[in-house]
Amino acid sequence: MHAASDEVLLRNGVRLLVRPIRPGDADALVALHARLSADTIYRRYFGVRPHLSPADVDRFTHVDGRSRFALVAMQGSDLVAVARYEGLPGERSAELAVVVDDALQHQGVGRLMLERLVDVAREAGLDTIQADVLAGNTAMLGLLRALGLPRRSVSDGDTVTVLVDLSGSAPTDERRERALAHLDLAGPLPPPG
Repeated sequence: MHAASDEVLLRNGVRLLVRPIRPGDADALVALHARLSADTIYRRYFGVRPHLSPADVDRFTHVDGRSRFALVAMQGSDLVAVARYEGLPGERSAELAVVVDDALQHQGVGRLMLERLVDVAREAGLDTIQADVLAGNTAMLGLLRALGLPRRSVSDGDTVTVLVDLSGSAPTDERRERALAHLDLAGPLPPPG
């Protein structure tokens, strides 16, 4: 593995390792979900979801590394955050979602995961990412604004759909290299189609 480790030191002294999700993360993902508050689950899934179904766990941990991609943050052996996008092969847009363990919310974890995911999406060839956010989820709406990328929002009252344009901006060399390393760790590129 030639990619450098993506280790992050939070303001509170907690060290996290950020890497692509793996099928072996299934138990850690279930454990993270079990620690989430009902409010966090509602903001992530727009409803009550006390448990992840085995099909959900399988879908969330088995991604193709290009049109479907997920980064996790590990604190030791605990999975404490997930940032993912889901698109269809060949499409240049995808939907994104981020969830952070309640114990680490408001520590900058969501922002660092979202920034890394956006960089990966751009390097994977996506032009647009979309987030459907509950209108009252000011933290997530703020994270999307903090990206500093062109975006437009549409609201139906309960939900805000934020479309973020990735096509016109270029990350720093360091961020681009980190994103390419994450894509490399996720697996080989599929043949062009």
